[in-house]
Amino acid sequence: MSQIILETVKPVVVEKLRHLAQRHQRSLEAEIAAILESATENEPIVTPKNRGWSAGFFEQTCGSWVGEPLVREAQPEYQEREPLL
Repeated sequence: MSQIILETVKPVVVEKLRHLAQRHQRSLEAEIAAILESATENEPIVTPKNRGWSAGFFEQTCGSWVGEPLVREAQPEYQEREPLL
């Protein structure tokens, strides 16, 4: 399980969470976990597959260039410009 540390929560919010936890007969940690689970229950888990990438796409294509080496063409001379005011 992952650990989350929240240092910028307003004290009034923490107090409200404590009251909710007491009302639901849970610890503060369990109350926060329940709220987060409820807030994210309808959110899909984003994976390469559900973004439209076929399974194994990255493993098959990343770093797999087999053609001639890529060469950068010569670049034009650098232009001297007037300084901005």
